[in-house]
Amino acid sequence: MAIKLFKSKVIEVKSPSSNIKCLKLSKPKNFEFKPGQYLLLNFYLEGKKFKNPYSITSIPDKEFIEFCIKLVENGKSFNFIKNLKKGDNVELFGPAGRFVINKDSEEKDLIFISTGTGIAPFMSMISSLLEKNFKNKIILFKGFRNEDESLYEEEFSHLQKKYKNFRFYNILSQPKNKKFRDKGYVQDFLDKYIPINFDGDFYICGLSGMVEDVLKNLKNKDIRDNRISFEKYN
Repeated sequence: MAIKLFKSKVIEVKSPSSNIKCLKLSKPKNFEFKPGQYLLLNFYLEGKKFKNPYSITSIPDKEFIEFCIKLVENGKSFNFIKNLKKGDNVELFGPAGRFVINKDSEEKDLIFISTGTGIAPFMSMISSLLEKNFKNKIILFKGFRNEDESLYEEEFSHLQKKYKNFRFYNILSQPKNKKFRDKGYVQDFLDKYIPINFDGDFYICGLSGMVEDVLKNLKNKDIRDNRISFEKYN
């Protein structure tokens, strides 16, 4: 799978919340990647060239590439990403990254744990697995601050209805609905929703604090390192 530099055009822009921007971009013919990989997006600031990595949220057989990007106000790419609009040209480099589904996982039950835009690679991974008739169980924990910030709710709800072997849980730290059931952080709900004697694999993506807490939890359960894959976003 060759890593290359290529030009792309913005096809669609969505802003599901004030600090999130979702981009749909054109991709070259015969461009290949593995679900979970990322691309580097080039941008310029004060005459200098920078590159930011963004996980691909779309699946490989689509005719486009999608990103889900958090706008960080003090970040170098803030103004560039914020101002991108349909029709703009961008420069991409990749694919890159080893945070992909391991061969050994293809015959196991799987648990995915994410916070914020850490959901991005899982959108591609889980959709791809299910569309390729993955038969084992998939459980997803996705954590956000509140209902307004929860990403891909419609997409994962559709997958849950379509595939009986997929289940997801929303965990909200500051829900607006006072009756919301699972209030807290994803790492606090593992004991509640992970099946007893679960012997599958774990994939974790999000902020360092969450990832470290989950790793500590799994270590206390004597989960071996070769059953755990993770990627930190900071």
